[in-house]
Amino acid sequence: MKTRSLFLLFGLMILSLQANSQSAASWELPMIEVKFQESGGENTLLKVDPGFQYADLHQGNRTTRMFYHKNYGIIKNARIIDQNSKQQIARGKGSYFWGNARFEFESGEVFKLKRKRSQNGHEIIGPYGPLFLVENFGIKPIKTLNERDFIAQSFFVFDQIKTTQKPPSDLIYLAQPVTMRSRGN
Repeated sequence: MKTRSLFLLFGLMILSLQANSQSAASWELPMIEVKFQESGGENTLLKVDPGFQYADLHQGNRTTRMFYHKNYGIIKNARIIDQNSKQQIARGKGSYFWGNARFEFESGEVFKLKRKRSQNGHEIIGPYGPLFLVENFGIKPIKTLNERDFIAQSFFVFDQIKTTQKPPSDLIYLAQPVTMRSRGN
């Protein structure tokens, strides 16, 4: 009887420790943080993945994810997703080369974009004027008019970080090996 009760007590202790260890397993990647400050004093935080594959924009209780589809950095592959509802907010279309680059929002609003390059930077012009400006290889702050302007501007901040930085060497990307088959003679 004693050995049975000790065995049962020991078994319950192991199960309780295992249940506690499984419920406390939460982890988070270290992210690169970019802080936006509004004139009213409200802060918005853009967290960029260390591998530069996506960025999360935290505005109050709303989280928006920005990325390039298949990680191919051209405007037509740009995607902006609301993380709470998993709905697409905006999608990039067109090309800067042909002059039809734009963001199409879910409400039907279209932001036509134009890029002007200079020797030490570039400027993205939106429907209401300058949207994003890089001068002397640094990002210059530009005041936005509405939330859609701000979301588009923060996407270009993510894009600038992605194009100018390299992922740390401790990140490992796994890819399938490419094999070539020769045809039979």
